[in-house]
Amino acid sequence: MRTKLLASATLLASLSIATLTGGALAQDATPYVDRSQNPEECVVANPRTVEDLQAIYGTPAPTGAGEATSAAEQATPDVTTLPTGTPADAETVAAIEEWARINFACGNAGNYLAGLSMVTEDMIRSAVGEAVYDEDLIAALEASPVPLPEDQQTDLLGVRNVIVLEDGRVGALIDYMAHSGQTEGINGHETDFFIFENVNGVWLLDEVYQNLEGIYGPEASPVASPAA
Repeated sequence: MRTKLLASATLLASLSIATLTGGALAQDATPYVDRSQNPEECVVANPRTVEDLQAIYGTPAPTGAGEATSAAEQATPDVTTLPTGTPADAETVAAIEEWARINFACGNAGNYLAGLSMVTEDMIRSAVGEAVYDEDLIAALEASPVPLPEDQQTDLLGVRNVIVLEDGRVGALIDYMAHSGQTEGINGHETDFFIFENVNGVWLLDEVYQNLEGIYGPEASPVASPAA
């Protein structure tokens, strides 16, 4: 999860944004075609600083306490059934699509602080956790952003099935493909369910269900019917 958030579910997305996780990986064998979000599209008002992230998490736990790991596991549940909801209106759909476009662009731009500015404080606490005090992570966040080479950027393939959940948050299936070396998924395509919370009129990523391409991805077999 932490990698997705930094290079964009993200995610933190997806966050990220990637971008992405390890595991059993399959190399994308198709010829490279650049469909990735342009790094110049990473425009985020008032991006967070490292100090902001540390203030959100609070005082780090004692070394070895394991809070960061356990919280991250709680933030990325292993699910096969999506929450139910009602179709979102056109304005909300457009806002979620805009979030995805900008967040993936920030991952491709290497602008991780900007990407982390697009998630809720709860997600910072759960998915990044005590790592906000890690020296290597701090160095990566504070370094001048360097865009990834085009053939290593993540392609946002689509945002679909945007629904309003019972708790007022909004969920959406987001399809993407990462080219940073190796990717998992089906033929390199990955699908995650992103959940957003509206904070002061802005949609921010609050939770992610990962690795759903085998059930809800566009190439899933048999084709699943996402919750709507």
